[in-house]
Amino acid sequence: MEQDPNTGDVTVTPKKLDGSTYPPGTKVEIPGKNGNTITVTIGEDGKGTVPNSDLPDGEVPGTGKITEPGKPTVEVNVKTPKKLYPNAPQTEQPDKIEITRKPNGDAVVTPKKPDGSTYPPGTKVVIPGDNNTPIEVTIGDNGSGEVPNDKLPKGDLPGKGTVTEPNKRPSQPVDVTTPARKTPTVELEQDPNTGDVTVTPKKPDGSTYPPGTKVEIPGKNGNTITVIIGEDGKGTVPNSDLPDGEVPGTGKITEPGKPTVEVNVKTPKKLDPNAPQTEQPGKIEITRKPNGDAVVTPKKPDGSTYPPGTKVVIPGDNNTPIEVTIGDNGSGEVPNDKLPKGDLPGKGTVTEPNKRPSQPVDVTTPARKTPTVELEQDPNTGDVTVTPKKPDGSTYPPGTKVEIPGKNGNTITVTIGEDGKGTVPNSDLPDGEVPGTGKITEPGKPTVEVNVKTPKKLDPNAPQTEQPDKIEITRKPNGDAVVTPKKPDGSTYPPGTKVVIPGDNNTPIEVTIGDNGSGEVPNERLPKGDLPGKGTVTEPNKRPSQPVDVTTPARKTPTVELEQDPSTGDVTVTPKKPDGSTYPPGTKVEIPGKNGNTITVIIGEDGKGTVPNSDLPDGEVPGIGKITEPGKPTVEVPVITPAKVTSGKVTPETPRIEQVETGNNTGKTEKLEIKKEN
Repeated sequence: MEQDPNTGDVTVTPKKLDGSTYPPGTKVEIPGKNGNTITVTIGEDGKGTVPNSDLPDGEVPGTGKITEPGKPTVEVNVKTPKKLYPNAPQTEQPDKIEITRKPNGDAVVTPKKPDGSTYPPGTKVVIPGDNNTPIEVTIGDNGSGEVPNDKLPKGDLPGKGTVTEPNKRPSQPVDVTTPARKTPTVELEQDPNTGDVTVTPKKPDGSTYPPGTKVEIPGKNGNTITVIIGEDGKGTVPNSDLPDGEVPGTGKITEPGKPTVEVNVKTPKKLDPNAPQTEQPGKIEITRKPNGDAVVTPKKPDGSTYPPGTKVVIPGDNNTPIEVTIGDNGSGEVPNDKLPKGDLPGKGTVTEPNKRPSQPVDVTTPARKTPTVELEQDPNTGDVTVTPKKPDGSTYPPGTKVEIPGKNGNTITVTIGEDGKGTVPNSDLPDGEVPGTGKITEPGKPTVEVNVKTPKKLDPNAPQTEQPDKIEITRKPNGDAVVTPKKPDGSTYPPGTKVVIPGDNNTPIEVTIGDNGSGEVPNERLPKGDLPGKGTVTEPNKRPSQPVDVTTPARKTPTVELEQDPSTGDVTVTPKKPDGSTYPPGTKVEIPGKNGNTITVIIGEDGKGTVPNSDLPDGEVPGIGKITEPGKPTVEVPVITPAKVTSGKVTPETPRIEQVETGNNTGKTEKLEIKKEN
């Protein structure tokens, strides 16, 4: 049901399971005012209309009915929108509806106006929800509202979102994707020496379940293995109870007094404790092919590879590890479409033929590469060239259909020609930029969704902005980027000028220039890596400039400094923000430890924490560290945990004093102290 924000009339479109529409004469019934039903008869275009005057005074959720001529009635969940008052002012269309996550999975919804400002308290935001039931969020004093994790859909759900300020009509819709609810997990860690499996069920925020929780995992011959969780949040399955081969399937977590939750698991196979153990790898290298496929190469500590037939297990989506078989070249491959949606850190193991698995090491499975839709607007005519590209940069075949968001919530459809491109005339473009979700449908293949921002219609009679000589980008200590476009004579552009530079996920970053000739991009909005591309400058009431080359710098990330006392071996842990400042007391830092375990440190008043020498691994362990500031999402950083000092005291090497040449081949010499770094 799509409501026109100007008239209030509602367009009703019943759809079959395959997305096709119903035939003319189909009758649709939806709940109306005072317990009555509104009946709509579907026309030749597969749609029907409910006049605004027939709508209830408030939203009415309930059961709708679809009756196709000559077929049984089908019931569906619906929510009939409320009557609008056409004379009320309309809410400004948001530039985007931002959705971030809290550690426990709750979604924080923040609609942003085109100038980046937020909407007032009491504003209602509607985003897609499961079972055709939209989710309504009320905005608070901080410009955001929250959706509990268990109210989110089972999977990512793209669709349209609207914003309605108090005493105003709804905004025009924008594309938004409601994220999937975070689910619990069951971690299964197998001891490579005994084969026993430690079972650790975890809640969406990573916390453990209470004692008495029951976990069921698939076992041999279709039976179930049941484990009762103890005081430490863990349970154990003896090696003798494991199946003879791995068994993927559904696990169940039953917390006392709460409903059972199902999760994906893969029960490991029974080990032969007498078989030799696979040597722990120095690292598991993962590189990428142009088409996005991942090449996995486990390396022994001496740099050599493992033999053919070796199995490597790395993290995968939905708590389902990815298994890779190593070939004659020492590597194995994972197809791009089997990789996770986002970078996924975790543990990896290596198992040589006829041996037990290695001790685990830290590894991050890279995110799958996605296609892109390049939109290039001619600054003279305003026409937009649409070029969909596959993950390897190649173009799509003729007949491919591309859909991008258009004006008034409608879609612009483009058919790709022999040159891999299509065109949208300037006259078909929206009056303002429309960010959202684009779709690529290659003939005979499933539709793929990508992020796009449809440019706005140009006035061909407006003067063109002068092409910049360069777009300078400098950094502030906290990582924020300062963007300053410069004209060929070195002067700056006037306030209100818009600068567009490359951004992650094919979503350009727009910067508004202020009185000082510059604009800023917050550090967290910058791409993960340096991103070269094209930038344009648009002065107020002018057409965009011709593009120039520019590289958007990578966001700065926090660090974890590990300083080891050479006398005691104890390690001081100091997490630092991108600007070098320390984190507040209570911040939790996790670094890789011995035997694949994690060392957890709580930061004190001085911004530091300590790891006793006795808790350190026997050798250095490179991997992923985690910083969790109270009330904020966890941040991951690379770290190398130092080895335990075994002698009880480290005696620094006596410095060497040598006469060496200094300067640029001048012949001048000087005595310098040469120290060997530990």
